[in-house]
Amino acid sequence: MENFPTEYFLNTTVRLLEYIRYRDSNYTREERIENLHYAYNKAAHHFAQPRQQQLLKVDPKRLQASLQTIVGMVVYSWAKVSKECMADLSIHYTYTLVLDDSKDDPYPTMVNYFDDLQAGREQAHPWWALVNEHFPNVLRHFGPFCSLNLIRSTLDFFEGCWIEQYNFGGFPGSHDYPQFLRRMNGLGHCVGASLWPKEQFNERSLFLEITSAIAQMENWMVWVNDLMSFYKEFDDERDQISLVKNYVVSDEISLHEALEKLTQDTLHSSKQMVAVFSDKDPQVMDTIECFMHGYVTWHLCDRRYRLSEIYEKVKEEKTEDAQKFCKFYEQAANVGAVSPSEWAYPPVAQLANVRSKDVKEVQKPFLSSIELVE
Repeated sequence: MENFPTEYFLNTTVRLLEYIRYRDSNYTREERIENLHYAYNKAAHHFAQPRQQQLLKVDPKRLQASLQTIVGMVVYSWAKVSKECMADLSIHYTYTLVLDDSKDDPYPTMVNYFDDLQAGREQAHPWWALVNEHFPNVLRHFGPFCSLNLIRSTLDFFEGCWIEQYNFGGFPGSHDYPQFLRRMNGLGHCVGASLWPKEQFNERSLFLEITSAIAQMENWMVWVNDLMSFYKEFDDERDQISLVKNYVVSDEISLHEALEKLTQDTLHSSKQMVAVFSDKDPQVMDTIECFMHGYVTWHLCDRRYRLSEIYEKVKEEKTEDAQKFCKFYEQAANVGAVSPSEWAYPPVAQLANVRSKDVKEVQKPFLSSIELVE
């Protein structure tokens, strides 16, 4: 395995943050913790229900980690929506992360998918059964156009996860394959459409702006995620089917060339995002900018992405990119580095245990280094 290209990664990340004029001021610390706990608490109670526990069959520690990661993503990025919308989106996107980590073969339970859908029968695939049950709670926040995007993008995501189970990076020469798979499993349209709740945005009068935002967000959010995930995925055997690695196989290019391709696409998309909406409806631009800044903060602060390791490695270096990266990282940490012990309680496993014993909800938080993922 070749060495991680630290200098290149620093330069790319710094340019990205400069292009989007990164300055996350979405919340005060108190507001951030309040929203995190509200969304987490509702989502944790949802996943602690016996039906969810029985059908998902997810390791409690992994479910806890997935929930904490997703609540952070939603609260940090969807800064302009209501707390109730944050909570419902947190549940939906936690389901997607659970599916993304699943290794179960979907084929047997998808044979009659459309027949069951048309007849109004419960889906045989347990994930779809649970997601469909929760979907009305999500869609109630949005108009019909945005709702259709959420439904369609979620269906695409399921199919993308199905494809990923084959660990197939594409045939050499199949240049369309990497972006085909990334668009399918990236949830870009779901994310782009879920920024516009109907209580805040009239999707009929802002139809062109919302449509354009969904189109731009599809690539921007997945490319930024791919770029900022590159470090954690670089030498992880479980993360070898990524956009960059698929470019290497399908385009028959080097890893450096593949990373450069992703870099240029991400930077161009960032320029577009700012340029296209800077003179449009101010509320639309504000929502997009808050999302971009919060999304970056989440990546820099969430332990899943391990970017603190890059910071520790380069914080004593005197190069311009190293110093700029560290400044951005510290800026993000000042607003976004919140310990889960301050908001992610009680653990899902404890709530599930309480429910199974038919005991009333525990009032005092119980924090365990085993059950709560720091």
